[in-house]
Amino acid sequence: MKQAGAIANWAQPAYFVVLFICFLAAALAAVNLPGNSLLVLNGHTMGTRYRILLDSSSLASVAARSALQTAIDERLHQLDKGIFSTYESTSELSTLNQATVGEALVVSADLANVIENAKLIHEKSAGAFDVSLKPLIDLWGFGGTDTPREIPDKTRLEKALAKVGMNAVEVQGEGGNFSVTRHKAVALDLSALAKGYAVDQLALLLESSGLQNYLVEIGGEVISRGLRPDSNYWRIGIERPVQAPPELFRQIKGSRDKMAIATSGSYQNYFVIDNRRYSHVINPVTGWPISHDLVSVTVLHSSAMTADAWATALLILGAEEGMKLANALQLPVYFIVDDRAGLSGHSSDAFKRYL
Repeated sequence: MKQAGAIANWAQPAYFVVLFICFLAAALAAVNLPGNSLLVLNGHTMGTRYRILLDSSSLASVAARSALQTAIDERLHQLDKGIFSTYESTSELSTLNQATVGEALVVSADLANVIENAKLIHEKSAGAFDVSLKPLIDLWGFGGTDTPREIPDKTRLEKALAKVGMNAVEVQGEGGNFSVTRHKAVALDLSALAKGYAVDQLALLLESSGLQNYLVEIGGEVISRGLRPDSNYWRIGIERPVQAPPELFRQIKGSRDKMAIATSGSYQNYFVIDNRRYSHVINPVTGWPISHDLVSVTVLHSSAMTADAWATALLILGAEEGMKLANALQLPVYFIVDDRAGLSGHSSDAFKRYL
């Protein structure tokens, strides 16, 4: 569901970081700052790549860089394979999905935290955000299964909807002791929050190592803090939502404060039947793909996990209801609408100061 990433045009004085994941590798190869002052740490996680940009002077020795890289990879492996993966049968999430209905399963603080946040945004979005959506995604053929991409009949749609329900999931505990109980056989998929949560955790890891100036990106979810090595702000932009070579649609004002950005879009993954487009973005209330003209939602927040989830929820709600809720919650969001007049941008009240 995410159409986001990062690009850096390091060769220009007023360079920016844009949400173009497919161009990032090429951009990083063009690093051209005085004294090679930009340090890039990267690797693979959660079926995608991560990249961390730092001031090389903050980690002067090879040993310090190696130790940080090891700590990053170990934390990401724990979050991916040990906790959030739906492909690893022994992960915490897989174990929870396979647990007996009604059983209180002891879980880590990481898993409990993400599920609690998923439930909170589910409630605030009136059910638009739902991490128990997998039966509907599979039904419409977007789940990587052998199910063909076609319009399901009413009976199959009702059966899939009956298997969805965040209200059936209960999180208990505090401190270091947590448990999760499924009161019906729902299957959770936390991919709409997990990468954002991992970005937040890497930011905390960097800060615990004394690093206050950084940009972290995992599969398009981005968080930045402080300044670049040339003492300017990290600059963020929004991709034009078209199936073409990525280009900048709108630049965002930089900040020294911690700022996460996430974008959800409906314009790349879909199928067409009888001249009607069916997006991979499914409304968990109706069970149908969204069909409105809101094609891209960008959310700014201090937490990448929260930005990640709200970008999805607001995209499902649509331009009118989504903007109304964003303003009520004072969320900084930017919508791109594709109507007969073409693409147009719309910002919430809280977003205007970033333009």
